[in-house]
Amino acid sequence: MAVLYVVATPIGNLNDLSPRVREALEQADLVAAEDTRVAMKLLNHLGLSKPTVSCHRHNEESRSGPIIERMLAENLTVALTCDAGTPAISDPGRVLVDAAWRAGIEVKPVCGPSATVTALSAAGFDAREFAFYGFLPREKKPLMEKLGAIRETGVPVAVAYESPHRVVKLVEAIYQALPGCDLAVCCDLSKLYEKIYRGPCEAVLAQLTANPNVEKGEYCLVIDMSPMPPVEKKAEALPADVVMLRAILDGASLEEAEEAARKAGCPRNEIYRAKVRIQGLFEEE
Repeated sequence: MAVLYVVATPIGNLNDLSPRVREALEQADLVAAEDTRVAMKLLNHLGLSKPTVSCHRHNEESRSGPIIERMLAENLTVALTCDAGTPAISDPGRVLVDAAWRAGIEVKPVCGPSATVTALSAAGFDAREFAFYGFLPREKKPLMEKLGAIRETGVPVAVAYESPHRVVKLVEAIYQALPGCDLAVCCDLSKLYEKIYRGPCEAVLAQLTANPNVEKGEYCLVIDMSPMPPVEKKAEALPADVVMLRAILDGASLEEAEEAARKAGCPRNEIYRAKVRIQGLFEEE
């Protein structure tokens, strides 16, 4: 019977390998890996020899179907791995897992290291409720809009990943969009040069900027927005029809009602349609 193991691998320190990871890889007939070279290093470390096939973000759409067909035809056990951490969490793998479910293949998760959970555990923030966003937009405008939307959710803690070459710019954007928040910026978790910067956003930004080696390593950021003032709820905008009819009932002309709708922030096309409908009502009378 075909089985797909979703195997979490160490995010840096190979001593984090669990006996169950070894067991899953021993049982596998094939390893579907984000990078076969990384998978081979892991297999060699465990003293195992297994055939591998690449399944990364550029080919998993085309590669997943043939893997599933082969699993069904040959009753294969396949171990899905990514370069570090858990497959399908900001890493390739989701397409193959979804295809396995759709084909009726048993999916078995093999839990292990996760940069998200590791960073949360070390941050010391109240993470009973948190949201994970993976990699945030690169461009400034979409990034600022996304940070604003994250704030609007009301979820107090957010987790994101970032590359070493963009981490300072991301923290600068967080400082602008989320003033007053606290940060835990984790670099190379579980590795030899692991470093965690933790404190008010501006203090963390200063530490990162002062570090000449800031562009080395992989980063996971935990944003704590609980120190910030509560989000003010915006008043729900009324439809143009309602705004205009209220104005007319108060004695305003149709043109004055249009102006009231514009001041209320109603979209131009919505105001136009409301005007046509209201004119129709008066004509019927």
